[in-house]
Amino acid sequence: MINNLILKEGYKGIGIVFAAAVFLEIFISDCLGSIGFLLGVFMIYIYRGTTRHLFLNTQSVLAPIDSVVTAIDHVNGKYKVYCKVGLLDNHIVRAPLSTTMKIKKYKRGLNLNVNSYKASLYNEQVVLKFDDIKVKLISGLCNIKIKRMYESNVSQGDKISVFIDGLVIITISDGNDLLIKIGDKLTAGQTILFKQ
Repeated sequence: MINNLILKEGYKGIGIVFAAAVFLEIFISDCLGSIGFLLGVFMIYIYRGTTRHLFLNTQSVLAPIDSVVTAIDHVNGKYKVYCKVGLLDNHIVRAPLSTTMKIKKYKRGLNLNVNSYKASLYNEQVVLKFDDIKVKLISGLCNIKIKRMYESNVSQGDKISVFIDGLVIITISDGNDLLIKIGDKLTAGQTILFKQ
């Protein structure tokens, strides 16, 4: 039951925050304890598990994560869609289509502000490849470590990972007509990026 309410990736952090809040409440200060409890409740919201109806369709490629489209570039015959993932979004990364997921790059790193140039060089990141679609996750300030992933067969809408905060870059060949534009709110497993 609790797995449906809170993602298992958040159990450890939420437990630590609530334990620290109890310690602060008993031994230090009621005010600090209350702040700790509020932080714990906010973490429960961040790691909330959501039940969502997925619009599975073999003719469409779906958004991999809840985010906002901040930019779309056309570089070397490919579209690059830049999406910002915030703390209030749902953080489950889902497979955009049914295929074999390959890990093209996995780099441990820092958690700098994703709006800085150095973030693309030094922040923790992973590049996932689904046929001719690449999804690059670059961690932000509030992101935990990106869970190590392995190559596997995935079905459209399957949970791949949890990504709390940062930048997602979706690379698509320009032979496809994008159905999204700058400023659009993407919903994982529901928003159609393009039709195949």
